Amino acid sequence: MDKPSISGRFYCVDFNSAHHQVSISYEPGDNAFFVMVGDSRNGKFADIDDRTKTPRLADLNSRYIITVTSEERAENEAAFESVVVNDKEERLLLKAAKELRLVLPKYLRS
Repeated sequence: MDKPSISGRFYCVDFNSAHHQVSISYEPGDNAFFVMVGDSRNGKFADIDDRTKTPRLADLNSRYIITVTSEERAENEAAFESVVVNDKEERLLLKAAKELRLVLPKYLRS
């Protein structure tokens, strides 16, 4: 995980591996919340405007959520059962975390 960055009304954190980057950003004033997964080749990350190489969480959900089993869903809920949310922003973040935990491994294996 890179060090989280905060710039005025923009919060961002990136999680990196040798071949991928998960970028999570939030702009509270605009209620803009983004989760993107970027491919990395030769140390360069794919263009964020190319959704084939940098899919959003919604793209991953549309491709892979149908393949999630009821057992995987139950395990996922158990993994997050101790998380307490206090407001709308935290609920959005928790929802994204749950979805990402279900679909990201499937994307990375494809």
